[in-house]
Amino acid sequence: MELRDELLDSLILDNTYIKLEDLDKEEKLEKIIPIVKDMKIVGECRYHVVDVYKHSIYSLKELEEDMRDVSFFRSHLKDKIKLYLEAKVDNKFNRYNILKLGLFLHDVGKPRSKTTDSTGRTHFKGHEIIGEKIGEEIATNLNLSLMAKELLCKYIRNHMILLVLYKTDDMSKERLFKIFDELGDDIIGVMLLGYADIVATRKLLNPNEDMGVIKTYMEYVLTNYIYKYKQN
Repeated sequence: MELRDELLDSLILDNTYIKLEDLDKEEKLEKIIPIVKDMKIVGECRYHVVDVYKHSIYSLKELEEDMRDVSFFRSHLKDKIKLYLEAKVDNKFNRYNILKLGLFLHDVGKPRSKTTDSTGRTHFKGHEIIGEKIGEEIATNLNLSLMAKELLCKYIRNHMILLVLYKTDDMSKERLFKIFDELGDDIIGVMLLGYADIVATRKLLNPNEDMGVIKTYMEYVLTNYIYKYKQN
């Protein structure tokens, strides 16, 4: 109970990623979330130079730093995103708190989805689906409320949407509106998670890369949701 509460209380802190690192150094994190042990031994592949655990910490750090940057969002998005993140999920957490946990757990399905093809290349196909199920188990063990659990699972299940939109370059109205139909306001959290995930990955691959293109994709999706889809 005490360990669980220590983790949950960390979600309300400004630097959750530091507290999670401290819990890990104190050998507490794996006691709270046992699969963290497996997260540390998988993940390195063509697109990732670190294991799942380190990538998740880096992603969470990226998100928290971006959210503290008052100039990060364009003015037409700033207030809308703030309202979304500050909305209460239950009597303890708001959406931002659960988003941070979702970002830490977004690749939690990789240990169980890892395969290696005939060329020796590693794959993690369907890790978001497996991760959603694991996330549900973790949420239950953490005694999260039903709303918090559902939101956490939604973040994990859909964390690759921005990456897929970017790779396919399909930003058509039909494609976006279908996603909006499925996610509603939570498209905001999903886009923030996806951005932090992509940027944390690419910064390690190429520290000098301009992340402006990724941000433009994210902002385009959010602008279309807030000012076109919701206005219909």
